[in-house]
Amino acid sequence: MTKFRAGMIGCGKIAEILHLPDYVACPEAEITAVCDANRELAERMAAQFAPKSAVYTDYRKMLATEKLDGVTVALPNYLHAPVTIAALRAGCHVMVEKPMAATSAETTAMCNEARKAKKLLMVNQAQRRSALHRKAREVVASGVLGRILHVTGMFGHEGPEHWSPAGKWFFKKKHARFGAMADLGVHKADLIRFLTGKEVADISAYTACLEKKKCDVEDNFVSALRFTDGTVGTLCASWTIKGTSASYTILHCENGTLQVGVQPDKPLVAHLVKPTCEIVFDLPAPLSDYPGSWGLGVSAGFVRAALGLEEPFCTGEEGRKSLEIIFAAERSFNTGKSVKVKH
Repeated sequence: MTKFRAGMIGCGKIAEILHLPDYVACPEAEITAVCDANRELAERMAAQFAPKSAVYTDYRKMLATEKLDGVTVALPNYLHAPVTIAALRAGCHVMVEKPMAATSAETTAMCNEARKAKKLLMVNQAQRRSALHRKAREVVASGVLGRILHVTGMFGHEGPEHWSPAGKWFFKKKHARFGAMADLGVHKADLIRFLTGKEVADISAYTACLEKKKCDVEDNFVSALRFTDGTVGTLCASWTIKGTSASYTILHCENGTLQVGVQPDKPLVAHLVKPTCEIVFDLPAPLSDYPGSWGLGVSAGFVRAALGLEEPFCTGEEGRKSLEIIFAAERSFNTGKSVKVKH
């Protein structure tokens, strides 16, 4: 079988711990080329994951030289749109890291270009791929909880400098556009949509930079949500969580509460009132068992979707809808008013 010829554009920490390992574990794919402005870094990633791959420092040259079937774009946020569009025009399927772009107009341009090129555009909203969230969605769909009344989503850790020390761009508005609200908050905005099937109608948001030095983006974000069906909720993100991390979603429903990622020893648990009981759910197997990766199989999901073997886990249009929640939050804290989300 001819292998899917994959290229990696951006060889930072997320490429090292997620994208490249997942490509290695995908039987349908081979890493053909890697690219990073830092040649030493690109060569190191190639040596570790794909010794036979070509190494580039200019993505344009890579796209023009290599006959690639698809690429993953994992660069600072302000480069996501131009590099994705260039790859689509070069005839590649593209998976781009979240947040997919720095502006709403860019998300539109990316989706339009994918349609024009007749290529797959996917966004790495990877939390959809976790065993925990796949099972949680199944539980919600079963109807055992009844109607969802209130939603809480939270994602926080100590900050990107602790897991990606070289990623100085995270703290520069020019390169990142957002801080914690798009780095982490868009994960939970997307996950809430994925788990509940609901769309946000309005959002009121506050942000602050409370601790990070030499930073012109927010390190904390809180918001109140109203969904199109009248459900309410909160969405929060933080880069100042100490001594632990926080990644959870809570669904308060007619028949009880579903806690997703709240209790480490019970990652998925329902507390029901009809009948009164606690149900601790077993989780399915991870989608990848590559050592050191997170069991998400995102690259395999991208490759298999591009080959028509499975449905995309997050299309460009889906990624765009989730990011519009963050764009609306930005307008809210800039104006001090509740803002309608663009649909």
